[in-house]
This record gives sequence, C-alpha cells and structure tokens, in this order.
Amino acid sequence: MSNAVLYWTFLGIAFVIPFVIGVWLMRKTNRLGFSFWITTALNIVLTLAAALWWKSVTSDTFYMMFGMAFYGVSAVNLMVIEFFALFSIRKKLNP
Repeated sequence: MSNAVLYWTFLGIAFVIPFVIGVWLMRKTNRLGFSFWITTALNIVLTLAAALWWKSVTSDTFYMMFGMAFYGVSAVNLMVIEFFALFSIRKKLNP
C-alpha cells in the first residue's frame, strides 16, 4: 500500500476505534466523564502515533504540515462529536 492509502487508513482507525469504545463504555457504565476522558486519551495516543508515522514517511514539508493539520482537526472533531453522542446516550439511559 502507498503512504497515501495508509494515511487515510490510520486516520480512519484513529477516528473509529475511540468512538466505538466510547459508545460501548457509555452503555456499560453510564458514566459520561469516564467514557469521554478514556476515549479522549485513546484518541490522542492514536493521533500522535499516526502523526509521528506521517512525519517519518513524508519528506516534503508542505505535505507533512498539511497532514499534521488534518490529523489535528480530525482529533478535535472526534472529541466534539463523541461528547455529543455520549451526552445523548446518557439522556436516553436516564430519562
């Protein structure tokens, strides 16, 4: 696989895995803060790992910075989307 395909694969993994684990934790424990902070930590770890990989395989500084910025935007978007998803699950579990 090319580095471009791996980039998008790692971006997807860093987005999907924390979201799925967050929803699963919220349904199991019904604790919003716990679920959110665990998945935020996992999100940060996966995003940093993917960003470090991207930095190691990219020689052009424009592509590297553009890719890093996209990883950062994705991480922040995941935190916002996940918080609202977990909040709505909490409201449904506690009517």
